[in-house]
Amino acid sequence: MRPDVMIVDDADDQLQLMKNVFRIVDPTLQIVTADSGDAALKHLRAPSTKLPKVILLDLRMPRKSGQEVLSELKADPLLKRIPVCIFSNADIESEVCDCYDRGASFYFKKPSGLDSLKKFSEHFRGIWFTFASHCPH
Repeated sequence: MRPDVMIVDDADDQLQLMKNVFRIVDPTLQIVTADSGDAALKHLRAPSTKLPKVILLDLRMPRKSGQEVLSELKADPLLKRIPVCIFSNADIESEVCDCYDRGASFYFKKPSGLDSLKKFSEHFRGIWFTFASHCPH
């Protein structure tokens, strides 16, 4: 089965929290995770991988930043059509613009607190899995 969303974040507690909240909001969502940009790219480029409908990508990660991962995704003919939503603790205009220039579909500031994350997850699910159309790859 094709995953609905891939979450990429180097902070394991944040990664697990987002995954758990998405599962609470919609237990039917198929979620895959990666704890680094390199791990995400390796997973996505594996021959038998089913590509996700959308990627949630942390901006600030060690070794390979979210911007670098985004650029690689958008340069890859097999991966470039996957919508990529960047998230960060910061909301710095130059970073936001850079991400959109690199092909991000959406940029959002990480929700703070469980209630905000739940509300965000509900809205995100509604937009990306109720109203958005997806390329079948």
